[in-house]
Amino acid sequence: MRIKNSNLSIRIFLFIIIFSSINLITYAQRYVGLNVDNDLYFGIDRYYSSGIFLEYGYINKYPNDSLNNWRYTSRHFTLGQEINTPSRRLTSDITKMDYPYNGWLFFGYEEEKFKDPDFGYGWGIKFGSTGPEASLAKFLQNTYHKLILNLEPLTWAVYIPQAFHINFKTSIYWGKIIANKLKYVNVSNVQVGTFRTSAKTRLGFQIGSLPGLPFFGNRLEQIHKGISFFFGVELEYNIHDYSLSGSFISDNNPFQFDVNHLRNKYQLGFIYIRIPWKIHLLLNNSSSFVLNQRYKRHPYLNISLSHIFNKK
Repeated sequence: MRIKNSNLSIRIFLFIIIFSSINLITYAQRYVGLNVDNDLYFGIDRYYSSGIFLEYGYINKYPNDSLNNWRYTSRHFTLGQEINTPSRRLTSDITKMDYPYNGWLFFGYEEEKFKDPDFGYGWGIKFGSTGPEASLAKFLQNTYHKLILNLEPLTWAVYIPQAFHINFKTSIYWGKIIANKLKYVNVSNVQVGTFRTSAKTRLGFQIGSLPGLPFFGNRLEQIHKGISFFFGVELEYNIHDYSLSGSFISDNNPFQFDVNHLRNKYQLGFIYIRIPWKIHLLLNNSSSFVLNQRYKRHPYLNISLSHIFNKK
């Protein structure tokens, strides 16, 4: 009888622990989103010519009296594709190409912890494949050009070879209020892997009614209706970029480009939230990644549309 009572007590104790742990977390917002980079809005089609990303994520919020110092934990999943092309997109002559053809298809996971909406850190992993066929870049780009734009297909005559890649990233986020509705914001990250290795910082000013750091990823720590603007700069030191240089282990790159290791990007952004919808526009003006690019700067626009789900 004592053994049965003991087992019953243990079960009750475990039930209380599990129930308490479940109730310690408040399941909050989730989102799905479509995120698109493109330079066709400016009547051009070159260099980093296209990026499309399907996104999903959710956040767990811990109460103020929790033993966990990091009150917000969010997890984000991305299925993405990036496409690079030279400015002379119809030539098959490698000597006339000022940028490599490359496609990059990947799956990404990121986990981010925030102490409050203005300070946090994160880590992430990406894995996928380059190559015109493996990344679906050649097929999707030329199908879009022929059926939607009624343009000649791109040659993809010479390209960065197919390879499997894995990349890791760490990030730190913070913001500081300067005045009413004016905030200095910054995110810095380091990424290491076979596809891309670099150190990057993005800094600027956020103006508007939205709390937290809405211009740095899909932030769910605090969601309110409102509008905010961002203007700033992204500075990057690139150590290795497979999409430009090929493998750093074997010499598999058909192009002989001198790559710029120092990069900068001017940015102007806008976010509007009216729950359950969020729209994010970000104008980018990037410095050259290759020294002999015909055009020294490259503008492109990011448009992101997200649907935010209510609390469970």
